[in-house]
Amino acid sequence: MKIFWIILGGVALALSPLGAQTPVDTVRLTLSTDTIALDEVVVTGHRTPAAAGRWSDMNPVELVTVAGASGDFYKALQTLPGTQLQGETGRLLVRGGSSEETQTYIDGLHVLKPYTSTGINSPARSRYSTFMFNGINLASGGAPLEYGQALSAVLPLETKDESPVTKLGVNASIVGVGGGGTRAFHRGSLSVDLTYQHLGLYNKMYSGRRDFAEPYKMFSAASQFRHSLGKDVLLKIYGQYDRTDFSTYEGEAPRRLFSLGEDNVYLNATLRRTLGEGWRWMAGAAFSYNRQRIVGASQQDDRWMECRRELHVKATASRLLLSGLRVEGGVESFVRGYTNRYLLPPIAEAGRVRPVVSAAFASATWFPWEKLKVEGALRAESTFPARKFTLSPRVALNGYVGNAVLSATVGRYTQQAEMEYLAVNPRLRPASCWQYNLCVQYERGGRFGKAEAYYKDYARLPLWEGQMLAAHGFGYSTGLDFFFIDCASLKNVEYRLSYTYNISRRRYLDYTELTTPQYATRHNASLVVKWSIPRLRLIWGLTDTYASGRPWHNPARPGLMNDEVKPYNSLDLGLTFLLSPKVIITATATNLLCRRNEFGRVDGRPVLASADHFFYVGVFVTLGKKVAYDVSNF
Repeated sequence: MKIFWIILGGVALALSPLGAQTPVDTVRLTLSTDTIALDEVVVTGHRTPAAAGRWSDMNPVELVTVAGASGDFYKALQTLPGTQLQGETGRLLVRGGSSEETQTYIDGLHVLKPYTSTGINSPARSRYSTFMFNGINLASGGAPLEYGQALSAVLPLETKDESPVTKLGVNASIVGVGGGGTRAFHRGSLSVDLTYQHLGLYNKMYSGRRDFAEPYKMFSAASQFRHSLGKDVLLKIYGQYDRTDFSTYEGEAPRRLFSLGEDNVYLNATLRRTLGEGWRWMAGAAFSYNRQRIVGASQQDDRWMECRRELHVKATASRLLLSGLRVEGGVESFVRGYTNRYLLPPIAEAGRVRPVVSAAFASATWFPWEKLKVEGALRAESTFPARKFTLSPRVALNGYVGNAVLSATVGRYTQQAEMEYLAVNPRLRPASCWQYNLCVQYERGGRFGKAEAYYKDYARLPLWEGQMLAAHGFGYSTGLDFFFIDCASLKNVEYRLSYTYNISRRRYLDYTELTTPQYATRHNASLVVKWSIPRLRLIWGLTDTYASGRPWHNPARPGLMNDEVKPYNSLDLGLTFLLSPKVIITATATNLLCRRNEFGRVDGRPVLASADHFFYVGVFVTLGKKVAYDVSNF
């Protein structure tokens, strides 16, 4: 960045009480501009970061008003480039990778199980309220090496640093009730949110393809404590517990009863401090616990239990130097545990593993010129019980060319094998992926466009070789992403266009040859339109989503995964109405064209979501004299 020198020479004049002019000594001031990351320079309303692989930084209101998302930010993110629809699970797939390759972090700390549990072919939702966060910015490729254990993408979520207003609210919908609020006090606040969901009424109105013996029920309790320990010290503690239960009949006659009970716990604590001379540091820890018990998992009256645990500890420090150089570094460790048991007398099987990943990372960001940013990073990881040590470099360039921004990123990423695979082979080596990203973006007059090309090279994927599971799998994924936002052409109308072209091939798990995974699709596109009518305090939303057909294995044709089902398409409608300053009404309906969408086929039978449609109506009411209640706001 430019450094400006201002020299005030000569004699400054001041008026004395007597009106005389008194000479003052020469004053020499040295002023310098603060070093600002290039991605922050091009952000307009926190919407368009420049870094390759990063897309729209949407705030909570933008997310919940995406038609068809029903307030779930994972569903809203599936309208961004690089994502691929997985309507039967609702999870986030990015650029030809599986859902396990996209990891979620809250305040820099890992979340082991971010999705709710559901039945077979039923879409999951986020466990966490959208309104907890300042904004949500998906890093679909080339993410900083601070975020490890993610082969494809990272979703970093930052909770709000403060909530200065005391508030209380309740809500009710066709799927449940809830309430919560915040108590603000000097230099801090305490927030609580309670939610109870029961789909009994919804199933009576629209049952879909599931025949429930006991409807889906979930109770969730969350709380966050924030406290400023000093001018530049912030402590945040967050905790959430949820319990899920349901029973449904599956398969053909004689049908089996599938019953699930799940407990999930997530605790997160961070301490951040800003010191003099540009120093900042953070220390934190997160604990995740998830236990599932299933009756009728694969056969009538069998028993399946699975328990996952993770302790993630992390410390980072960074310093901003006046010469236009920022240095960062940190250490972290993932201590995990996994246990499973299967019982179908006389069969009894069990698996257990306790893997550990320890890592250190460092990076430097340099501005050799005002319109050029250069980043270099290195991450070192050690895994146990595989006893493997890996080094992962990353280099990124970002620069202006006129009004356009060009970005390029090259980096290596590693991820420990899923714990159910480690239970089979504890010494399974971590998978790796080299990512190459090249991006150009342009913004002017309320319009923003971005295009990005990428290539991913996978190695050491888990692969079945007879009865053995080894890290001999491999593959690649390549494609193009396009994104366009227009907020200027039509008054009170905003629309977004997204398109992704992807070719994905891999040989892993039980694939006997290099082939397209069952979850990958060649073309994905979406159109999101929002129309605000201020006079009526109304926001209309329309979302149209398209995906080419999922591959499936047709034994009548040569090769593997050699056929495709018909393309996916869903037209969704949303409505948000501010009835009064204290009452918000929201409604959404999906798949208005009544398409029967398929997500591949297994043994020739189509894989269908539990329901072709979903509709939602909710009312949110503020209690007291404060502003309108933000949905599940903290």
